[in-house]
Amino acid sequence: MKKFFYLITKYITSVLSILLLLHGISYADPLTIGYIELPPYYFTNAQHQPDGFLLHLTKKIMNKAGCECTYKSMPSKRILHTIRKGGSFASIGWFKTQDREEYAKFSQPIYKNKPIGIFLRKKDYKKFSRHKTLKELLEQNKFKTGYIAGHSMGKYIDTLLDKHSHSVHALSGTTQQLVRMLHDGSIDFCLLAPIETSKIIQQSSYREDEFYFMSMADITKGNTRHLIFSRNVSDETIEKINTAIDEIMNETDEHEID
Repeated sequence: MKKFFYLITKYITSVLSILLLLHGISYADPLTIGYIELPPYYFTNAQHQPDGFLLHLTKKIMNKAGCECTYKSMPSKRILHTIRKGGSFASIGWFKTQDREEYAKFSQPIYKNKPIGIFLRKKDYKKFSRHKTLKELLEQNKFKTGYIAGHSMGKYIDTLLDKHSHSVHALSGTTQQLVRMLHDGSIDFCLLAPIETSKIIQQSSYREDEFYFMSMADITKGNTRHLIFSRNVSDETIEKINTAIDEIMNETDEHEID
């Protein structure tokens, strides 16, 4: 009888230990991850599948963090609206700004761009070549640029665009549409990072030699890109994701592609 009670006690103790262990395990929140159509970072490919080197990097990060995710292509304004609204929602590749930090949470950086420059029609190069800075270019009040509504180009560029808003066309669309407007003469230049230009042209019907990328002397630093989360995503989940980012960045150079 004593042996029977001993075995029962040992069994119950083992079960309780396992239950306590399982109770102590915390799992990352399942997330819906929105992405914009911005090749080569993230886009929907010809097979209608999420693609792009930062999207694949994000999948790798989420797998390592133990986070179950679904990926959904969405316009940038809708993504930010959904972030504000809350829920288990995140997005890829956003610049951290003071305004966004008021309603969203950010991961550690997952990538750093080379400095943004101006992208123009090659036949217009002489009109632009005398202007060495974006500030000087916008102060001329004779060139029209375009940008995607809801995007940020970083604090310095955003401030310049706000100051010279009459020279800026805000588009609720994609970067491919901006390049189409540039090609057709609706705007005079776009602001892009170097890595974006070839892939965008590749996905269009235009030739690369029709355009020219020009660096600006007052834009010397690239912006870091982050994962952005609604405030409902737990700090514990973001901590797991940041740990995964650290581990992956230590073993790969994917964040230095540009």
